[in-house]
Amino acid sequence: MAEKKNPTRVEKTSEEIIRFIISNKMLPGNQLPTEEEFLTWFEVSRGTLREAVKLLVARNILEIRQGAGTFISHKKGIPEDPLGLNFIYDDHRLALDMLEVRLMFEPHTAELAAVNATAQQRKEIAESPRNIESLIRRGEPYADADCRFHQMIAEASGNRVIGQLMYILHSSVSKNIEITLDTLRDKNTVFYHHKIARAINEGNVISAHWFMATHLNLLREFVIDKMEADGLETNKRHSPL
Repeated sequence: MAEKKNPTRVEKTSEEIIRFIISNKMLPGNQLPTEEEFLTWFEVSRGTLREAVKLLVARNILEIRQGAGTFISHKKGIPEDPLGLNFIYDDHRLALDMLEVRLMFEPHTAELAAVNATAQQRKEIAESPRNIESLIRRGEPYADADCRFHQMIAEASGNRVIGQLMYILHSSVSKNIEITLDTLRDKNTVFYHHKIARAINEGNVISAHWFMATHLNLLREFVIDKMEADGLETNKRHSPL
């Protein structure tokens, strides 16, 4: 049995910072106290404190903004690839598998958003498809904006676990766009994003679910069509929903 290592001074200090964040219920984007304040509270050297902060930056808990200070990261401590998807080398199969995972919960997430979204969230969700449509018309990349649209819906659901899951699945949205990149896919995105946003804005639970499910199912069909065109076996023609 391996001997348990005692935490270093830096590790202990990083845990102290985490406890401070939790006890003060700090949120992503909130600024931490100054370095001088932490030095007084924790009674550690400046070098130890800075190394502890670097450790938390590496863990996506903190972010340093030059000239501004240290802030709680919007990445919420989630690793860049928590599911190890970078080591699945079949991009088409990965895109298809991830779409099936999204189909399991995103239609219901849209339902929840239609019920629970605040007025500000409804406004932002309604504006997002117009921004994406503008990017597509200009021939500019829109993967980040597409990801943000789905993330906003997850956050508007009122379920914080779903919000975290959607953040993790951002890589899936980007992968789906790369695999299905063509005019037909773009039209699907524009049309259904507008429909989804309108349903959520109007509080129409049934339409929000249906348009999200249809949107994702069509993307799934695009991936299957591309796989079959490339001579790849799918065995997944049947929709999970």
